[in-house]
Amino acid sequence: MEGFFRRYQNRVVLVDTDTRWIYLGTLVGEDETTITLSQADAFDLSETTLTRQEYLLRVKQDGLVPNRRRVAILKTKVVALTLWEDILTS
Repeated sequence: MEGFFRRYQNRVVLVDTDTRWIYLGTLVGEDETTITLSQADAFDLSETTLTRQEYLLRVKQDGLVPNRRRVAILKTKVVALTLWEDILTS
């Protein structure tokens, strides 16, 4: 793995996108156009009344429940990448 994402390799991350989707999972790969997460939770915020922060707080409390073995996310859609351990709960 090369580039910016290398420092996050094999760590659980939150990927915010410029869509209504957010992704939580272990960063396992990168190529020219995508980053790949394994054991990921792909979540569409338009399907809930929870805010992004409320959803993240629930996952922090209840634990990550993956709904994808692997997911590739277009780099052009990524607006932020955060280590899961850096998500604040208050």
